[in-house]
Amino acid sequence: MPAQTVMMLRLSLFYLAVAVGIGGVLLFHKVQPLHPGVWALLPIHFETAIWGWLIQFVMGTAYWMFPRFLKGKARGPGVLAWCMITLFNTGLLLLISGYFVDGGMVNLKIMGRGFLVSSIFLFAWLIWNRVVSYRNLKH
Repeated sequence: MPAQTVMMLRLSLFYLAVAVGIGGVLLFHKVQPLHPGVWALLPIHFETAIWGWLIQFVMGTAYWMFPRFLKGKARGPGVLAWCMITLFNTGLLLLISGYFVDGGMVNLKIMGRGFLVSSIFLFAWLIWNRVVSYRNLKH
């Protein structure tokens, strides 16, 4: 398993733990009210569960599972995969930070979403040429 996949799966499991922790606080708050500001954690719970855990887990697994190149590096330039991981997680952290700064700083959220979308485009570019039919290859 490539190191990039291992890193993405570990990060996704970290975000899963964060999402479960925040979800637990939100559920506990429904039973025993803690503070009215607890509901401000709901969008952060969604972002960490969907982007941090689910999307990152799927991207990491797909990076590993898609067919390898027959010639050259098996999965293409590894540096670009590390850039994808860095862009993705920086974008997620910027997005989450946007909920804490000034009651939801729009610029941080927009930058975070931009980084996330950029990382997804980079991911698609990395695996695009790996989607081949081996039956049509000339040997």
